[in-house]
Amino acid sequence: MQLSADVYLPASGGPFPTILTRTPYESGRDVFIENGIWWAERGYAFVVQDCRGRFNSEGVFHAYVPEIEDGYDTLEWVARQAWCDGKIGMWGRSYGALTQWLSAPLGSPHLTCMAPHVICDDHFGDCHYLGGAFQLLLSLGAAVIWETNLAIVTGRQAARLFQNPKFWAHLPIIEMDERAIGRKIPYWREWLEHPTRDEYWRRLRVTDQYGGVTAPAFQQGGWYDAYPGSALRIHEGMTAGAGTSRARAQNRALIGPWSHEVPETRTVGDLDFGPDAWVDVREEERRWFDWQLRGVDDGIGEDPPLRWFTTGANRWRDGAQWPPPGTEEVPWYLHSHGRANRSDEAWLDPEPPGDEPPDRFEYDPRDPAPSLGGNLSSRLITTHAETPMRGGPVEQAPLERRPDVLVYTSRALEDDLEVTGPVEVVLHAESSARDTDFVARVTDVDLAGGSFVLTEGILRARYRGGLSRTELLEPGEAAEFRIRLYPMSHVFRAGHRIRLQITSSCFPRFSRNLNTGEDVGTGTRMRTARNTVLHSAACPSHIRLPIRTRSSG
Repeated sequence: MQLSADVYLPASGGPFPTILTRTPYESGRDVFIENGIWWAERGYAFVVQDCRGRFNSEGVFHAYVPEIEDGYDTLEWVARQAWCDGKIGMWGRSYGALTQWLSAPLGSPHLTCMAPHVICDDHFGDCHYLGGAFQLLLSLGAAVIWETNLAIVTGRQAARLFQNPKFWAHLPIIEMDERAIGRKIPYWREWLEHPTRDEYWRRLRVTDQYGGVTAPAFQQGGWYDAYPGSALRIHEGMTAGAGTSRARAQNRALIGPWSHEVPETRTVGDLDFGPDAWVDVREEERRWFDWQLRGVDDGIGEDPPLRWFTTGANRWRDGAQWPPPGTEEVPWYLHSHGRANRSDEAWLDPEPPGDEPPDRFEYDPRDPAPSLGGNLSSRLITTHAETPMRGGPVEQAPLERRPDVLVYTSRALEDDLEVTGPVEVVLHAESSARDTDFVARVTDVDLAGGSFVLTEGILRARYRGGLSRTELLEPGEAAEFRIRLYPMSHVFRAGHRIRLQITSSCFPRFSRNLNTGEDVGTGTRMRTARNTVLHSAACPSHIRLPIRTRSSG
């Protein structure tokens, strides 16, 4: 079997340090041609390879597993070429980053460094089954692209094919591959046939294989992408003693106010983050590869390993660890008089609740709350959908007016309040159903009353005990649900308010919970769930906010 690669070389000289990227999105696309020319003009060989079974490469494409060996073998091939000086850096975004993490633990002696951007290390818990909820839009959109091409999903005709509400409402969802392209996609069906973190998923989990990674990595991520938590977790894992000393010392991570795409403007969602928000990522990559592959240190060797953008304050911060020192995890509790659908009668406060009535709402999977802004890696998939989606801090008024969305809002802050680090909601709730979802979002409510989402998370109730097993609910019995939200770094300005939304759907980003406890792939029966959120001395529902103290600078 032969894999096809396009090679771009400087006009003269050699051998050269080499940058390698592997893609299922066609090596001849304009973005790769432009990158090849750009790097060749700067003295690098640039290699872009079609993954197995894609475009000019032989074989049959199957997501993920073949990339492990294929990546290693490609590094061996590149190293043997006369135009390569033996130093190879891998580069790529999204699937192009995934190919790096899958092959890196094999420890190729030719892999000098990596630049894997906007991707996860846990394909189950961070990609396909976030909090156990199946990430429908991304999973199907990616599978269809990998079996066809980008145009069928992102082109102007997409809304008439399957990018419309009627298509996404189809059940059972395991049939959606055939409805989209007329044939079965083996790995799509495998994802649905493995709805817990079993060996199928564990073999792909880089977290368990840090010790085999010998090359340092420069990661770039965005707060409004679906993978900032993964990037920070990988960085900490790689620098905490695993891998070689060079890898531990030289890892770098950059997290900005962006979504999944290459940052192009200072505006994300509905907010402008100021003139400092935009960063020329490719220029940062040039510094990285010059340092790692050529030994050119323009000061990057002394740069702190972490750099992140704090929204609200709209400035960059540097640090050596995540979360940064000087943060204190503070619980903010849910309160209401039993009417959390009215923002003036439900609130967040550091004071624990007393004897308070619960809040109730009905979740009907026939009319789910739509996806609106937030942490989104699939915006481009819906560019020409009947209902396009935007990621980032999108105004939440359409959601907050719905009767199935509970809203808890703090009092106006007297001083600026910085929240930097991981965020978790501890929800005490009960349901009339055997299974249901709980979605949590944190928003910043500005002086004009606009509510802009900052971070979000979801938990499918049957996974409340962990992602490796499932346990259905006992209807009407209270349970604790720990919802992991994406990390954040944000300053709530004085006069602004912190808001927490609680609901039970985010569709079509996540498949609807049908509330019946049936299998995610084959279930078809739907029922309405009556969900109750408890907040009392015995059941103190709260959000854990990493508050950065004044003394920490």
